[in-house]
Amino acid sequence: MWHISTYDASTVQWFCDGTGSCASDQFASVAPLVGIGSAVLLGILSSRFLQRATAGVVIMFCAVAAAVGWYDAVAAGRVAYATVTDFHLVLPIVDLSASGWLTFLWSVAGAGCLAACWGAAVSVRRTAVLRRLSRRYTTAEAKLEGWRTVSRSYGEAVVVFTDAGGLEHQVSAVVERIALDRPVLAVYDADRPADPDRTRVAVPRKRLLRIS
Repeated sequence: MWHISTYDASTVQWFCDGTGSCASDQFASVAPLVGIGSAVLLGILSSRFLQRATAGVVIMFCAVAAAVGWYDAVAAGRVAYATVTDFHLVLPIVDLSASGWLTFLWSVAGAGCLAACWGAAVSVRRTAVLRRLSRRYTTAEAKLEGWRTVSRSYGEAVVVFTDAGGLEHQVSAVVERIALDRPVLAVYDADRPADPDRTRVAVPRKRLLRIS
């Protein structure tokens, strides 16, 4: 949709009533709105896997698709880089050339990439996914006791869990405040389950299911 909105931008004929309202019966005129709806749907469907990187990834993909549409339009001879088009991005925006739109779109794509990287880093740290993939570490369902605030987003708590051998451990750890309202996992060293330096609390994206 975003590719169509820019590739066909120069062919859209707008009809204005003189009061500032303009409309068109061509599909490319509403493609940005459909693109926004598609982006929201993509975000909903992929949020389980992309987690906090979702918004940044979706924004980046949309911006790149729109930029490729401008490049394809130039290659097809529909516009030149200096051509000023009345491209309506939700609201009428004029006096921007194709090269101006490309600069804007690549800036948005760059911002989306940074947001995606930041969100991915947060999710990796919160879910302890890299540590959980290591054969050296084991996970166990856990509960937190004795919360003590350390900062606005973090606190110190006692992580109570039972290791693979059936022994219960109580280990102090610094965890995010969000962990208080979610099921958590203790990610611990199988050889040293009581070592606080080797124990982390993971907040899984999906709630744990208990079979009773």
